[in-house]
Amino acid sequence: MRRFYTTFDAARLLAAVLVLAWAGGAPAAPRRQSDPDAIREVRRGEGRWASPRAISHYLEARRNGRAGNLEKAAEHLRLAVAYDEDSPELRVSLAEALAVLGQLEHAEGEARRALELGRDGPAASEAHLLIGRIATARRRPEQAILSYRQAVRLQTALAESGDPPDPAPWRLLAATYASAGDEAAAVKTLEDLASRRPGDGTGFRELGQASLEKREPGAAERHLRRAVQLDPRDVEAYRLLAQAHEALRREPEAREDLVAILRSEPEDGPALLGLGRMAARQGDVAAAREWFHRHVRASTDGPEAHVRVVFQWLEVSDGAEALAAARAGLEDAGPDPRLQFAEGLALQELRRWPESAAVLSAIRPGAGELFVSARVALADALSRAGRHGEAQRALDAPLASSPDDTRLLVMRAAVIDRGGKAKDAVALLRRAVSERERTRKVEDLPDLYAALGDSLVRAGRAEEALTSLRGALASRPRDETLLYALGSAYERAGQPEAALAQMRALLALDPDHAEAMNFVGYAYAEQGVRLDEAEKLVRRALELKPRSGHMLDSLGWVLFRRGDLPRAVEALEQADLRAGPDATILEHLGDAYRALARPQDAARAYRRALGSVPDEPPADQGPHRAVLEEKLREAGASTDRAR
Repeated sequence: MRRFYTTFDAARLLAAVLVLAWAGGAPAAPRRQSDPDAIREVRRGEGRWASPRAISHYLEARRNGRAGNLEKAAEHLRLAVAYDEDSPELRVSLAEALAVLGQLEHAEGEARRALELGRDGPAASEAHLLIGRIATARRRPEQAILSYRQAVRLQTALAESGDPPDPAPWRLLAATYASAGDEAAAVKTLEDLASRRPGDGTGFRELGQASLEKREPGAAERHLRRAVQLDPRDVEAYRLLAQAHEALRREPEAREDLVAILRSEPEDGPALLGLGRMAARQGDVAAAREWFHRHVRASTDGPEAHVRVVFQWLEVSDGAEALAAARAGLEDAGPDPRLQFAEGLALQELRRWPESAAVLSAIRPGAGELFVSARVALADALSRAGRHGEAQRALDAPLASSPDDTRLLVMRAAVIDRGGKAKDAVALLRRAVSERERTRKVEDLPDLYAALGDSLVRAGRAEEALTSLRGALASRPRDETLLYALGSAYERAGQPEAALAQMRALLALDPDHAEAMNFVGYAYAEQGVRLDEAEKLVRRALELKPRSGHMLDSLGWVLFRRGDLPRAVEALEQADLRAGPDATILEHLGDAYRALARPQDAARAYRRALGSVPDEPPADQGPHRAVLEEKLREAGASTDRAR
């Protein structure tokens, strides 16, 4: 909670109580030498003394405010004002307390009364600030700007005595200008503050953070660059600047930003982790390992630091490094459930389903929330290993305690679906959707609708899937999960043009949606059209997710369609390494080998693809297996002819 009484701090108020006691205005206390500073604090205009009862109630308000009892704090401030009605400082304190409680009308009234009692000084500045904040909350930016300007004027006058001004009026004024779209006025305001408080770049940092939140990395970069110019030791400004540079795809500069943090804070954990992530994304495994090692060493929670490292490797789809990091953590910390969970996910990334299941099954209910996540991952591993009954049973315990958990419901539906019972999966998800809509618990509805659409398509009910998803989008037209799910459903329903239109609509909403870019690029490659645009889209998607095996597969397929066979094979081989044995990637690789007259390599790729077909949905396995078997026969015939 913001401090109430801005003119008096706690130490000076306590000193004031002692002075009053010495003067006879309070119960008897030892006579003490007077404190000139305290006397100045408790004096009012015309030499009047502050009421000791007012100060007593103010101190009680402070105590209750610190304890979180805001109503009681406001009650004591009302009593303080009752004992000292002419104090603008107490009026402002009460106004602030009322504003925190949401009583804006009363808060503004007290703030304006404070201005009537004293139009100059710190209390008046605080009153103008509060009136400005209330105007902002009421979406009245013009009124807020006028109030903040008044506060700036007062702080400028107060600073003439030699004390640095309170920066809050300038920062709030700049933020209001920026929200209204007047960036030039915001910058001018903050430059004025910088001239009065040299080395304070906080306002520019806040402006940059707001620009990042609005997805305006260019503006954020300008403001944050100015923030670190004013204060080269502002670690948080450098951290935000790194985010802006990453959003602008200027990774070398982002790396320099994080290195600048380390010059001030050599053991800054987030900066070390960020440098490791960047190295991993660039494929510099040795550098990534070193940064991650330093991150773990700097952390006060070793197991959690190891887990963070594992997830960084998983983010770039490097299952081998993720597994090594998880096991290093287990060796350091022992059987920590967080690290066991991370190890299980790393094994899943490597498609080592039985091993993953063995690790995840060791995580017990005592792990709390982690147990639910572990059971979801365990069910996934078991079902992918063909153990569908065990997978369903793995979800029984967490579902019994959390029957509405969306993760559990979606995974149970997926397990049922993989077991060949698509209708049961659809029924389960329909019940979950109906229950959410009945109880108006809508937060997770997009995920449930997306899963329902997928299950309906798998059950051969594509039109129902489309109807369901379109209905969900009618009330959530900008939901990216639903937009992507509808595009995928169109494609699987045999409506490629509708699918492309849907994905383009998603990209209009979010130009950096990597999966949508990959979808459109791959669709163009499948159709053999607009291949230049397809390559640009897929390469941009890969910039956002550089270790994605499936996006590399899309690039390889675009290059194949363009006739650039050597580069196609190179991309597809990399996709196979990153994604593990995937039937579609291996089929594409086999096709590229055949086109390069390498029938033996093609045959090996097709055989591996056949071995991966069981990982696909049951409805897709038969047709895909038939296609692969035919291609394998053709590759074998080519090998025989070559002999």
